[in-house]
Amino acid sequence: MNARIKHMPGPFPGLGQAAVAAVAAYGILLGAAQAAEPKPGDTVNIGFLGALSGPDAGWGLPGLTGNQLFIDEVNKDGGLDVCGNKFPLKMLTFDDEAVGSKALQGAKQLVLEHDVKFISAIGGNPADAVHPYLTKKKVIYASLIATDIKPDRPYLLAGGDVTPRIDMMRPFYHKLRDPSLKRWAVISQDDTIGRTSQAWEVGSAMADGWDVVYDDHYSLDTTDFAPIVTAVLATKPDVVSLNLSYPDFVVQIIEQLSSQGYKGKISANYLDTESILQKVPPEYIEGAVDSFPLFDDPWWGSDSFQNHFYQDWMQRYGPGGPDDVKRGITGIDWDHVIMLRLWAKGVQMACSFDPDKVIAALRNEPSIETILGPGKMSGKEMWGVDNMISPPIPINEVRGGTKRVQAVINFDNWFEARKDRIIKVVRDKGQMWDQRK
Repeated sequence: MNARIKHMPGPFPGLGQAAVAAVAAYGILLGAAQAAEPKPGDTVNIGFLGALSGPDAGWGLPGLTGNQLFIDEVNKDGGLDVCGNKFPLKMLTFDDEAVGSKALQGAKQLVLEHDVKFISAIGGNPADAVHPYLTKKKVIYASLIATDIKPDRPYLLAGGDVTPRIDMMRPFYHKLRDPSLKRWAVISQDDTIGRTSQAWEVGSAMADGWDVVYDDHYSLDTTDFAPIVTAVLATKPDVVSLNLSYPDFVVQIIEQLSSQGYKGKISANYLDTESILQKVPPEYIEGAVDSFPLFDDPWWGSDSFQNHFYQDWMQRYGPGGPDDVKRGITGIDWDHVIMLRLWAKGVQMACSFDPDKVIAALRNEPSIETILGPGKMSGKEMWGVDNMISPPIPINEVRGGTKRVQAVINFDNWFEARKDRIIKVVRDKGQMWDQRK
């Protein structure tokens, strides 16, 4: 293994010694050469294929920072150390604007012109569009969204981003916090990721005893959320969940919730508080729940990997830094790089960039350390194949305008007790992996 593997002190109090010694490998996911393996010293290209503009860009653009920090750290040491041979890394980007046809164009460009060995992506409709091509070319595609995993996509990996597992566990968390809450309303955009992720959330809410009073999708063309929010509030929900709504849509919906006088709980897959607070006061989103923590959170500890990541990010991308991005750090800045680190371990364990060997090596490990804690490759019951890394799920609440970790929950134990009820709902909605095209 790479000599640069570092030990990260205690991100998850109460989860046992395995979580107290999380490991960060400064390596890179180099998936799957379709021809010969690169020679030692060769620069290995990786791709970033996702929305860098448009309403979905909040899930893509920030991820470039974490990936680049990772790549630069690897290259300082001469490159990714794979069983004694080192490979410098380089990242190429393509803005697919969350459009399937553009994603396919980008995938072909990245593979044919740049011979990328791995692609970091958001997923959803673009994953549907590119998977036949990337499967043929044997290029590992790391989606943010585990719902993209299917048996006919053998090189699509996901799970570092905790979607949709966090969406499944938020109803459980809200019920734990306040058992008197009963009425759950949920909305998201009408696209692949919205429909599928919301189905898993609704099934989970029902399994945990919620009365789901609103369950619908809005058009991607929506510009006026006032009538949508009015319809949601007419059902008198205790919690309004925004599921996997795009970051720009989240801001608009919360602005409408505030203007229409909603006083209940707000819950979402991802809350970009910096953008939201430009539209509503901090007290309005006090207690709002999501699952993309900030790495300066005291939860992690001052000497943790997370805090060091935060300090490195601020030094480079923060105010006055050489690559100042003119915004605060977000949960997406570290989100994409989780899968890069995961694959790095697979590459190093396999002593190879061959995608089949990398995935086999990862599956053979009973526990794999990630920057969110120890996980394992799983997912067959949900997606038909064990291509999902499943680490613990952090859950945040907004406190004084800042997200702070409040709990960490083991998804696998929670799911095992509820899976039959949840899967029935997902099947009734036609959103299981074998029901979707």
